[in-house]
Amino acid sequence: MGKVLGIVNRKGGVGKTTTATTLSYLLSKEGCKVALIDFDGQRHTTKLCGVTAPEQLSVTIYDILKCIVMNEELPDKGSHMIRTETGVDLIPANNKLDNFDKLMCDTDFAEYKLKEFVDTIKEQYDYILIDGMPKMGTAMINVMICCDSLIIPVQSETLAVEGMAEFLRAFHRIKSHANAETQQEKTKQCQRKQTDKKEICRTDTAYGRVDERDTFWGWTGEEVSLIPP
Repeated sequence: MGKVLGIVNRKGGVGKTTTATTLSYLLSKEGCKVALIDFDGQRHTTKLCGVTAPEQLSVTIYDILKCIVMNEELPDKGSHMIRTETGVDLIPANNKLDNFDKLMCDTDFAEYKLKEFVDTIKEQYDYILIDGMPKMGTAMINVMICCDSLIIPVQSETLAVEGMAEFLRAFHRIKSHANAETQQEKTKQCQRKQTDKKEICRTDTAYGRVDERDTFWGWTGEEVSLIPP
């Protein structure tokens, strides 16, 4: 399963895009399968990878996430993956990504949408690099929750280093909260499975053997009773 690296900083012009594109090239040169996600509406990574007119792209990371939010089928890999000359698979961006916060408004679990997509391609790559936006918000939180590790390019200045320390503290708080939510969801799933098993046993006694798929297909987690009063 691929390792996800987020290249982020709240400040622009510190070398995020240069780091993301250079590191992806070096990893690919070493024989690794690498995907590079441009998650910045400035689309500098997309341009550096050779896309001269990002605005003309029909499918970008924004369109993929929009499909996830709308519960629509994801586009074919060939429509949103661009194989660069360096052998890296680029998932491009254009200025549509500036509407990301608006897209996520009133969306349940908005902070997890990027992770939902990345989880679908993790098995195909050794490394997935994400060039994040230079601001704190829903987009940055998506990157933090999605990635396994952060790379934070920083200038050798006192205020910049202090800002990085604050940024790391925020990262650990967000990851801890996300891990807690994930653990809670796993616990709920286990409880649902235990409930399923109990109901199946009770159904066996009352009606004879009932196939589990027929009984529980489409179960939504709501309390149900399979035994007539």
